[in-house]
Amino acid sequence: MKTHLITFTLVLAAAAHAEPLLIDLPTALRLADEKNTDLAIQVQQVELAEFDKAAAWYQWLPTVRVGASYGWQKGQLQETDGTMTDVERNSRYGGLGAGASGSGMPLRPGLSAGVDLSAAIFGPLAAKQQFQAAMLGEESVRLRVMLDVASAYYELVRAFRELEIAELSAENSGALAKQTADFAASGEGLQADAERAEVESLIQQQRVELARERKEGAAVQMARLLRLDDAAQLTPADSMITPLALMEAEADLADLVSRALMNRPEVGQNRAIRAAGKAQLDQERYGIFLPKVEVGYSYGSYGGGQGSGNSGDDERHDVYGMLYWQFDSLGLRNRNNIKKQRALMSKAKAMEEQALVDIAAEVRMAYAQFSGAQRQLGLAKRAVDSARKSYELNNERIFENSGLPLEALQSVKALAEAESLYLAVATKYNMSQLRLVSATGKGLSAPKE
Repeated sequence: MKTHLITFTLVLAAAAHAEPLLIDLPTALRLADEKNTDLAIQVQQVELAEFDKAAAWYQWLPTVRVGASYGWQKGQLQETDGTMTDVERNSRYGGLGAGASGSGMPLRPGLSAGVDLSAAIFGPLAAKQQFQAAMLGEESVRLRVMLDVASAYYELVRAFRELEIAELSAENSGALAKQTADFAASGEGLQADAERAEVESLIQQQRVELARERKEGAAVQMARLLRLDDAAQLTPADSMITPLALMEAEADLADLVSRALMNRPEVGQNRAIRAAGKAQLDQERYGIFLPKVEVGYSYGSYGGGQGSGNSGDDERHDVYGMLYWQFDSLGLRNRNNIKKQRALMSKAKAMEEQALVDIAAEVRMAYAQFSGAQRQLGLAKRAVDSARKSYELNNERIFENSGLPLEALQSVKALAEAESLYLAVATKYNMSQLRLVSATGKGLSAPKE
């Protein structure tokens, strides 16, 4: 908790002063767990489901009413034999319940319970499964959010590094353009070569602007996921994407798919939804056979008399009970509800089956990316080394007056392309591992390099 408060304070302070905020992946994941909107919404969904679960059991508990009532009547009243009688009378009641008058039951019984046995039996079962589904839904959202944040972080690192590559390439291109122009002015080179070098320099400057735009966009996306103030200028703690080692090089695909189908929260969530639907279907199927029960009890002081007089108060007890079966719309509504619940069950089953297909495909896709990135990573590293060596050799030739500046132009472009390619492959290599970890149902934490 202390670490969380310190992190949150630093975030607010940086946002308030619009200063660069250095952030690493573990901090980003921690902030997402605390501040991400999608996750916060799902947490509230779990709380709502918990309230519904408790409410499903509360219907077994009686209602208590304590109060008092007073009644006064004057004028003609009809007796049970039909004759009219001119009366003036009053009554009063106080205690457990209210609204007692004459020989009838109190209008509001003091202690009452009305239970639909089908809802009371099957409702808690459905609510329990809905609560379980909500908790697994929260876990599913957390997995997705953590993966999104990890992806956004590596995109942020990549964007910052791409900008550095573009700026260095623009600087090198600018220097070559100047040298080529100097050679043309001295007659040692062609003006056409000078113009070509100038065009390449301008292109590299344009790439710098595009890289700067991507960097700002990556920072905005990260701030959105972490619910940070727009003024917070996020800067990644990592200056380069270092390949992670979260998965074994020879990981077994079938084993990964099996683990994913066993551990992913979506699988349990859909099963819980089906179980809740089964309980609701049983409620409709057996509801017409299970009665509704109502009981009530009142106790209090009751008195009254003719006119406004009072013949004295005395205690009074009232008890009632009833048992009945209810057929809504002659039973047609019950039948329709059964068909509706069966349709919902079929839908839930289809969603569960599709989730299994999607999870397996997700694992296979991430595995394919991981395998491909493994092969590409070494090639990309060799390309960077060769491009850098080529650039250095060309610079040496120019320095020794053994070559023209324009000859180094291609090596500048090749070096920038090779470094960008390596950056893209390293990003894919890391993200494919994180996707595999997430796809198999494990939560993302601070990765180990």
